[in-house]
Amino acid sequence: MSAPTKPPAVSTYAGPSPDPGAPAGRSVEPTARQRWRRSRGTLAILAVLVLGGLVSAVLLGRTEGGDLDPASARQSGGRALAVLLDDRGVGVRRVDNLDAALRLAARGTTLVVAQPDLLTPAQLDRLVRAGSGRLVLFAPGEQVLRVLAPDAVRAGETFAPATRTPGCSLRAARRAGPVRVDGPMYRALPGASAVGCYGDGSRFGLLRLAHQPTTRPGGRADPGSTARVRGGRTVDVVGPATSFANSRLAEDGNAALALNLLGPERELVWYVPSPTDPSAAPPGTPGGGEQRSLTSLLPDGVRFGAGQAAVAVALLMLAAARRLGPVVPEPLPVVVRASEAVEGRARLYHRARARARAADALRAATAARLAPLLGQESPGSGRATGRVLGQGPDTLVAAVAGRTGRDGGQVRRLLAECAAGGQTPEDDAALVRLAAELDTLEQEVRRS
Repeated sequence: MSAPTKPPAVSTYAGPSPDPGAPAGRSVEPTARQRWRRSRGTLAILAVLVLGGLVSAVLLGRTEGGDLDPASARQSGGRALAVLLDDRGVGVRRVDNLDAALRLAARGTTLVVAQPDLLTPAQLDRLVRAGSGRLVLFAPGEQVLRVLAPDAVRAGETFAPATRTPGCSLRAARRAGPVRVDGPMYRALPGASAVGCYGDGSRFGLLRLAHQPTTRPGGRADPGSTARVRGGRTVDVVGPATSFANSRLAEDGNAALALNLLGPERELVWYVPSPTDPSAAPPGTPGGGEQRSLTSLLPDGVRFGAGQAAVAVALLMLAAARRLGPVVPEPLPVVVRASEAVEGRARLYHRARARARAADALRAATAARLAPLLGQESPGSGRATGRVLGQGPDTLVAAVAGRTGRDGGQVRRLLAECAAGGQTPEDDAALVRLAAELDTLEQEVRRS
């Protein structure tokens, strides 16, 4: 009587045993360090998005510019006119600092102010005291006219664009011909030395004013004077400034008028008012005469509100962040060796009496190992290999037969699937013999 066999050991894993010394009901709330580790990825993504938005806003603000900005390619910009002037040989100097603009225009160069209504009283006063040189104002308002062109006043607006003829003796206008006019209209005061063009007799879209020099103690502009500009400066007041924009420059004689008006000299200073210009601050005020940043222009309440909003967003992110935690390694409950997996699969084949399937698996594995030895492409899968070997003359069968000297039919019966003409094992002993024959065939190929 044989001794009773010992039942196989079964390995189980029930997790770590609880620590008897640990206090019951230990808190599982995450620590501050764990919260930081969980939310730092989200915070980093948010920081990148905010930084990207700020950079994009700065870059877009620099490239787009404002209305009639010679560096702006928008429909309301003035880049097209600047390019035409450059092609004509006129050097356009774009500046957003009034000090630099006045230095460049001190030599008698024409000074163009793109958006004069953005000028502060301090800047207007500096322009008055700048001296001689031609000044071109694009669609100025009443405040600007009272200081820089006191002999002109606004006389309504033309809302519907209309083509008007020059109707004046100004050479620049007569050479340009008809122009599409809309926007503010102007008229000169009685007794003023002025030429009006593109109007209806009482108001005009273009005024050229020639002021006589006056003096005042202290050299400061006199708000009650009607002739404030020193040095005999000529001021051109252009009402239809939008006619010089990129989108409308090609209409009628708009481009010709712009070139004739701005291009008689070899150099042109184009001043674009900027809120960061140090001259925008009144003299004696904090920050006056110093370069200011955009954030310094914001009210204190806006900065305080933005800071509070940032803190609130950060707290909301910390509260709503998912509590996933770091990856924790866990030991496997059972470690299965490769040989055990092979033996288990063999037992399944034996229990199901699937000798043909087991034989096909052995043949496919042998064919996959033989192909590289014979300089052929290794098959992608065992099942596909068996089917290919069963379809007519096969290069692998021919190569094996040529290398070993065996008969091709014998090699095909060894390597082909059972359903494709291969040997079908009738019992377990025949399956073992097939495995031995395949091993012998492989050894012959390796030794040859």
